[in-house]
Amino acid sequence: MPDPHRIKGELQGLLSRPQYSSLFAHQNQFRKPGTAPITPEKVSAETAEYLWRNNPLLDPVEVLELRGPLRMYRAHDGGVRLYSARTLGRSWFEERVAESIWEATAKYPTTERRRWYLEFLRTANFVLPEWNAMLEIAVMSVPAGVSVVVARGKGNWRALRTPSAKISAGAAGQIGTADDVMLKLGMMPIPGTVQCIAPIFNDNWVTLVSKSSTHWPLFS
Repeated sequence: MPDPHRIKGELQGLLSRPQYSSLFAHQNQFRKPGTAPITPEKVSAETAEYLWRNNPLLDPVEVLELRGPLRMYRAHDGGVRLYSARTLGRSWFEERVAESIWEATAKYPTTERRRWYLEFLRTANFVLPEWNAMLEIAVMSVPAGVSVVVARGKGNWRALRTPSAKISAGAAGQIGTADDVMLKLGMMPIPGTVQCIAPIFNDNWVTLVSKSSTHWPLFS
């Protein structure tokens, strides 16, 4: 399990650098009245806690800066549900991952390839349908000379485990073991693709990848 204390310290050390002050100023400009300011310490602590409690990434988890120009992607539900994955979530995958999964679907007919791509994304990233309908692709385009701080590691099947509160309440379809992942979800409990958790970024960097684009799922 990733060490939350190390991750918090490394994130805070990077996010406290002067080049990220504008990101925090932008976020604080639009925060709800009466809420505490968004700070490097707060964001780092929340991210480390999320990684520790939810197990989205396997050890080793590295904390680093990714320098633009670069693109990262995420699947989301297009806003069809109130509580689900949105365009500006913190879980992203790098363009090289998007390209490799798209190449893996080349054997499928054109009419089915897009559906299989999204299905491969779901299983490779261990995402339950109730978390994310995965109907759209968003892209984050980080400009040249600008960096984004991420925690990066391979996907972890343990992210699918049913929370202990739901287990005690007798929730149906509980996931607790690797066998459950295979038998109940049809996923392989092996290390997933490399994922990035980006705790803070400029929302102006994010846009949709048009479904009408001949380059979908990549942005051009």
